[in-house]
Amino acid sequence: MKPKVNISVENLPDSLRGQIQGVESARDNESLALFTDNKDVRVSVDNTMYQDLRSYSNTFNHYDLWGRFVRSGHKKLPLEEAPKRTIITRKISEKVDGIQYTGEIKITPAVVSTRQNGEDVEFLVWPSDREEKVERALIRLASKGKIVKINFKSGIQYAVVFSMNELAQELKSVGQSMPFPQIKEALEALQGSKLSFKYSANDTKNSDVDDSFYESNMNFLSSLHFSGKKGQGGNIKCVACLNAFVHNMIDNLEYKGYYFNRAQEQKRGLSRWMMLRLYHLWRYAAPGKTHHFRLLSIMEKYGSIYSTDDISENKLKALRRDMTTTMKDLITNGAISDYSISNVKDDKTGKIIDYTYELHPTNEFCEEILTLNKQNKRIEIQGGKRIVEPTLTIDEDKIDQFVE
Repeated sequence: MKPKVNISVENLPDSLRGQIQGVESARDNESLALFTDNKDVRVSVDNTMYQDLRSYSNTFNHYDLWGRFVRSGHKKLPLEEAPKRTIITRKISEKVDGIQYTGEIKITPAVVSTRQNGEDVEFLVWPSDREEKVERALIRLASKGKIVKINFKSGIQYAVVFSMNELAQELKSVGQSMPFPQIKEALEALQGSKLSFKYSANDTKNSDVDDSFYESNMNFLSSLHFSGKKGQGGNIKCVACLNAFVHNMIDNLEYKGYYFNRAQEQKRGLSRWMMLRLYHLWRYAAPGKTHHFRLLSIMEKYGSIYSTDDISENKLKALRRDMTTTMKDLITNGAISDYSISNVKDDKTGKIIDYTYELHPTNEFCEEILTLNKQNKRIEIQGGKRIVEPTLTIDEDKIDQFVE
């Protein structure tokens, strides 16, 4: 992994310079130094002379588990074809590190202008699989050190500083090559799309702690800036300012490491999302321990269905087929060794209304989780979030007493 970048005000686009009082790179800022304190690793492939790369990146605790991306329905429409309701509403129901998050999220599409037949045409663009790929690659660049703290006159923001070539290479490294216009449009869609949260956070480990309530409105990316020369293409410099929610999660160490290429090399969106979810939630994966989920619940979290949908027998079969393909992908990828399915029936009719899945991890995945947990523990200790357990010290003249 390349060393952390050293950015100055002079390196940034003209649109930013007049607003900035100073810039700190990950070399100089403690929170960013911890966020980028990682490395890629190479592991031996069984019974061969080859090694596999594990490309390290970070994932944000509950933010990345929420259904922030549109999986079905409208993804890009001419403005004049906009439906009556453009805002998508989804439920939030997730338990992470003993905290139960409950509420709702609303996704408002961006308006993006595209040149067609010599004219500018405006489209509504909902953040979908394309935008999710670009966002994951963007955070991968940030995790590698391409992130800075910008002291604007109006306040502080964290920003990813990169070239179009660098972002394109991260996408290409996991088989997600895109032309520069597509990458730029995806970035613009992330900057223009809005998120609205309303949720409570209940500490299930400590009943004495009162529930916290949160409500926020923001964009996926706070702002976006480009600079360069005409015809420069991939050498265009970009600055993507992260939203306040992600900023705070970096400061509060509310992120975990995962292996970017292992998750993002999956061809199917559901398989990529499930792999990231396993990295995020299965932090105690070990031989003999299993992971469970309900099909309808997981597909609602992913965004394939809504809680208000009437799930017919044919729809349920289609969802099961999708999950079967994803389970095969996870087996091929070496994340799980096997899985089982059990029927969930209606008590009155005996009709199958859902399925419960039980996943068994591979030894390889367990070793990855162990390595990632050690890294996470070290970051939390360095950042003061975790207290190091005191070590018992014994005076030399009292050793004999303990031996006896």
